Amino acid sequence: MSIPPFTGIRVWSVKELHDPHVLPGLARRELLKWMGREHPALPDLQLIASELVTNALLHARATWVRMSLTPSPDHWELTVTDPGLADSIPIPRCPDVDEKHGRGLWVIDDLTLGRWDTSRGLAGDRIVRAFLPR
Repeated sequence: MSIPPFTGIRVWSVKELHDPHVLPGLARRELLKWMGREHPALPDLQLIASELVTNALLHARATWVRMSLTPSPDHWELTVTDPGLADSIPIPRCPDVDEKHGRGLWVIDDLTLGRWDTSRGLAGDRIVRAFLPR
C-alpha cells in the first residue's frame, strides 16, 4: 500500500461554531472522512485529536483551531495548532484521584509511546504534534 503524501488539514473558527464544545466531535468526524471507518489507526487518532482540540479550547482559549494529519512510513503525525494565547506549555499533570479532568496528555503520551511535542510557530501560535506509530 502506498502512503499518500498528504492526508488532510482543517481549520475551525471557534466563534462560527454554535457551541465550541462540539469541536472534539468535529475533529473526530473529519478524521473519519480522511481515513475511512475501517482504518485501524482511526480510534487512536480520534482520541488524540479530541484531547488536543479540547485542550486548545479549555487551556489556550483558542479563537481558531487547525488540525492536520500527515502519514509517514512509520507513524501518523497529527498536529493541532491554536493562536497561542496561553502562556503555559502543555505538559501532563498529576490530577487528584477524584478529578474528572487532567489525564488527556497522559493518554496521548501512552498512545504515542512518548512521541509528542509542543512548540511555537513564527506567528506565536501553539503547535502540538503527536506521532502515532503505524
